[in-house]
Amino acid sequence: MGGQKKEAPHTLRSIRGSKNFSENEFNKNDSIIDQIDLESDFLSLTENSENPFPFDVFPKIVQEIIFEAHNKYQFSIDYLGAGILTASSAAIGISHRVRVKKGWGEKSNLFTVIVGRPGDSKSHALNFCFKPLHIRENELFYRYEQELQNYEDSLESGKNKIKKPYLEKFLISDYTIEALILSHYYNKRGLYIYVDELHGWIKNFNRYSSSGEAEIYLSLWSGTTISTDRASGKNLRIEDPFVGVIGSTQIPVLKEFAKEGRSANGFMDRLLFVYPENQKTIKWNINKVDESILQNYFTIISNLIDLKCDQNSQTNAIPIEDSAKKYLFNWQNNRPDDYLFDYERSIEIKLQQYVIRFALILQLIHYASDKKTKNEVQLFAVKGAIKLFDYFYHNAIKVRNEITKKNYLESLTELQKNILKELPDNFTTQKGLEIACKKVDGKPRVSERQFKTYLKDRKLFKRMSHGNYKKIL
Repeated sequence: MGGQKKEAPHTLRSIRGSKNFSENEFNKNDSIIDQIDLESDFLSLTENSENPFPFDVFPKIVQEIIFEAHNKYQFSIDYLGAGILTASSAAIGISHRVRVKKGWGEKSNLFTVIVGRPGDSKSHALNFCFKPLHIRENELFYRYEQELQNYEDSLESGKNKIKKPYLEKFLISDYTIEALILSHYYNKRGLYIYVDELHGWIKNFNRYSSSGEAEIYLSLWSGTTISTDRASGKNLRIEDPFVGVIGSTQIPVLKEFAKEGRSANGFMDRLLFVYPENQKTIKWNINKVDESILQNYFTIISNLIDLKCDQNSQTNAIPIEDSAKKYLFNWQNNRPDDYLFDYERSIEIKLQQYVIRFALILQLIHYASDKKTKNEVQLFAVKGAIKLFDYFYHNAIKVRNEITKKNYLESLTELQKNILKELPDNFTTQKGLEIACKKVDGKPRVSERQFKTYLKDRKLFKRMSHGNYKKIL
C-alpha cells in the first residue's frame, strides 16, 4: 500500500537560479558600490590583523553578502569568505576544471578547516554559507521520496518497470569510505564531506579497517581513480572523483590533525586552515540579514549548481588565458627554492596547486555574479587566487607553529615544565640558576650543570647576549 504523499519542502523564493538578481544588483546601483568600498576601508582601518581575509577577490555583490552577514550576525569575515569560497566549490563540482596544459588539469575541490574557540559561531557561519546547498538538497530529497514511493507502489502492483531511484546530494556527513564511494558513484558531479567537528572525522580514520584512510583522502584530493573491491557487495570504480571537505575545529585540537604520520605524509599540507586573529565575543542581537541580499547569494550558488557539463564529458576543461598563464607561471617560477623547515616547502607546493583551483572558483563566481566568461580563466582570477595563497600560507605556518609548540611542550618532564613556567620572559643565567636550583625538601631541584644544559635547548630559549636569555615558548 502506498504511503501518504508529502508536501514539497519550503524554499526561500526558490533558489532555482537564473542570472537575475534583486533590485540591489551592483551594476545598476552605484551607491551600493560606494557603500561596499566604505565598508572595506573601515575594516582595513579598524581590524588589527596581520593576515586579513582578502574578500576583495570576490565580485562586489558577494562582498555585500559578506559584509551584511558580518554586520548583522557578527560572523568572522574569514569564516564567511572561506565558507562562500568552499560552498561555491561544492556547487561547481566536476562541471569545470582548468586545463593548465596537456595532461595537467585541476578541479576545484578544497579541504577547508575552520579554526576557532568555542562560541566563535564557526558552525553557524558555515551553515549560512551552505544554506543554498541545504535548500537544494531538501528539494532533491523530496523528489527522491516521491520517486521511491512510486517505485515501491510498482513493486506491490507486480508490474515493476521503474528503476529504483537514488538520492541526489551535494553533501555527506556520517559515512564509511565504502558508503562515500557508493554515494559518489550515483552522484557523478561530486560530493563534499560536511562535518561540524572535524576532530571526529580525524578520529574515525581507520575506524572500520587498518587500510589507511588518510591515504585514500590523499587520492581524493588529487582526483585520482578510486575503487572498492569487496568479496561481498558490488565493486565500484570512480575514474574521476570530486571530493572536498569542509568543517570546523577548536584550537587545542589542531595537534590531532598531525598525529599518526599525517604531518609527514602530505595530509596536513592539503588542508586550508581558516584561523582568524583577534576574534571578538559574539553578542546576541535581533538583527536580520536583508532578504534581497540573501536572495542574491542563493541565486549565485544556484547559477553555479546549474552549470552544464560538456555533452561528450562529465566536465568542461577550460584553458588559462595567455596573459594570465604568463603571470601565473612567472609568479610560481620566482617563489623561494630554499626553506628553513621541510614542512614549509611541502605547504608551498600544495598551495601552489591550490592557486589554480582558487582561480577556477573565482572565475566561475564572477561568471555567476557579473557575467564574466566561463570559457577561460582570466588574469583577475589568477591575481585573486595568489592573494588567497598568501592568506592560507600564513595560516598554515601559524598552525604548524601551534602544533610544534604544543607537541614539544608535552614532551617535557613535569620538572622541566615547572621551571620553564617559573622563569621570566627575559632572565640572566644567575637569575635562572636561582629559580631552577631552588631547594625542595633541603635539596636543589636540579644541579647547576643540568640547568645550563637545559638552557641550550633552542626550542625553548634564545641567547640574547652573554649571560642573558629569552624564553621562546
